[in-house]
Amino acid sequence: MRRQTPIAHLLHTHLYPSPLPTDPPTFSAHLARNLVPEVRIEVATFYGDLNSTEARYPGLNYCHAPHRMRLGRFKHHRRLFEAFDSLGLTEGEIQEFCCWEGTKWARERYEKDEGIVVKDTTGDEIGPYVDRRSVREEDGKRRSIVRKTDISVVVERARTQIQQAQQQIEEESEEDEPMSDADEVEEPEQPNEVEEGADGEETPTEAAARREHISHLRHRRDRSILNEHIRAALHSGQRLPPHIEDYLKEERERGSSMVDPEFLRWLATRTRIGSANGGGSVTGARGATRTTRAAA
Repeated sequence: MRRQTPIAHLLHTHLYPSPLPTDPPTFSAHLARNLVPEVRIEVATFYGDLNSTEARYPGLNYCHAPHRMRLGRFKHHRRLFEAFDSLGLTEGEIQEFCCWEGTKWARERYEKDEGIVVKDTTGDEIGPYVDRRSVREEDGKRRSIVRKTDISVVVERARTQIQQAQQQIEEESEEDEPMSDADEVEEPEQPNEVEEGADGEETPTEAAARREHISHLRHRRDRSILNEHIRAALHSGQRLPPHIEDYLKEERERGSSMVDPEFLRWLATRTRIGSANGGGSVTGARGATRTTRAAA
């Protein structure tokens, strides 16, 4: 059943319900001004040039979803497709109405006049589908490395051993009593080497790193204890014990210092404040100040 009102009039009324002076007065003017230029831009973008017959007669079907998607990127074609759907036009009505440059109607008329068939080469470069899921699974099994898991386990065990040793050092430092005279003069003992596990997975490099880490923790603990002795002597206004002064002198001759740099800066500040106040508790600890400065 044919419509009483022409489709061109229905579309123009739907597209321009309140036309402005700048709007096209008829659908033919809208076609020449807006739709055909968009078709030419799409053809030039898709094919690159117009040297082939397929590019001159692309055969765009306004009922075909892929062609609608290509042309729907343009504003006027997008509004045209929305008007088709809103007015409820059938595929036959759309095919009968869309008779302009670049459409399916233009290609069919050319094929009928010339007696040839324009070959569509759009999907020629797309090969047949090949299910590669089984191939990917085999490649994944071939490329999987079992050693990677073993290495990660070894590193994790070594890290756990270092953490256990560090925890043991911290527990010893908490339970440690103040140093006696003999302990303060003695050199720090070398840490006992932790025996390797029954599996023997600890490498020499990891063992050396663990021993160095334990030695560093012991050194920090001894330096903290020494700083506390010096701080206590300063607060009480007494001189440092002779064995601590001798030990600091030996450290200075060796070029190292057991005194924390932060503690030295605090000591220098306290000395300046005491001098400005005319002495105070710092006067009694003058020998300790000279000794710690020499150690620095």
